[in-house]
Amino acid sequence: MIVDKNARITNSLSLPSTASFVINCKSRKGVIDANNFAKKEGLPLIALGGGTNIIPNNRINGVVLILDFDTLKIENETVIAEAGNEWDSIVQFAVSNHLSGIEALSWIPGRAGAAPVQNIGAYGREISNVIEEVEAYDRENEEFVMLSNKECQFSYRNSIFKEYPNKFIIVSMTLKLSKEKPKIPTYKDIENYFSERGNDEPSLREIREAIIKVRKGKLPDPEIIPNVGSYFTNPVLENEEALSLKNNFPDLPIFPFEDKSKIPAAWLIEQAGLKGKKIGKVEIYSKNALILINPNQANFADIMEAEKFIQNKVFQKFNILLKREPVII
Repeated sequence: MIVDKNARITNSLSLPSTASFVINCKSRKGVIDANNFAKKEGLPLIALGGGTNIIPNNRINGVVLILDFDTLKIENETVIAEAGNEWDSIVQFAVSNHLSGIEALSWIPGRAGAAPVQNIGAYGREISNVIEEVEAYDRENEEFVMLSNKECQFSYRNSIFKEYPNKFIIVSMTLKLSKEKPKIPTYKDIENYFSERGNDEPSLREIREAIIKVRKGKLPDPEIIPNVGSYFTNPVLENEEALSLKNNFPDLPIFPFEDKSKIPAAWLIEQAGLKGKKIGKVEIYSKNALILINPNQANFADIMEAEKFIQNKVFQKFNILLKREPVII
């Protein structure tokens, strides 16, 4: 393993941040060594993927671990991916091998190891739909373990790995995919994309291309405009609460979610008059109110100020408290 002291933390928000130590490891043994190193230093160990879904403090008093091993292989209709793989390269790999199940998750930035933590999702699909098991290092018991889908305790943008961030370090995951004919995601923009082209039976490759095109039209590239993607999760309400809200706001979009109702956070923010608004050095993206961008060299405090401002405005209008999706480290 390679240990750097007082190293800068790369993150897609381009926030200035340094950690006590940063360790790059290329093997499972490196994970064990990093855990021992952190214990010796008396510091927390923080596993970091591509830094695309985090909000780092200016100073992180801990050991940041970056996993650089990235084996990717197929066994029948199953894909086994190590944590260091870029997530979208896994989607491309699956599609190239005619395996469906994750094409709706195309062009989501970040590494594989972070995907189960957030239970990433898009266009009606979540990674929990296809995860068979996750291999992780149990820091408390100092052993590698396999967690089944059920043991991962997945829920909307959540998992056991997010609930207990200091317990597990994800090293690989097994995805159960399918060679069956893919279905067009039941999402208005995607359905319109194919109906406009008169294509009601698109190939797996065509579905991936459509997803990427639609996403690029709504989401800024973090390489060009610093951001963490969706900043807030979509509120999930009891059905009665959602209908009551719709009585006051007739244009409110409501989507069924399990046995409850999901409300688009972007709609709430936009209706609060915040789309495109500047809040100090932070801006709400003009094309998507769910995205906070950092074009002006903001820092951690600036992001927190903008977050609270948005939450307060939405709460005042709708009595709904928006929840942050990215993780603070």
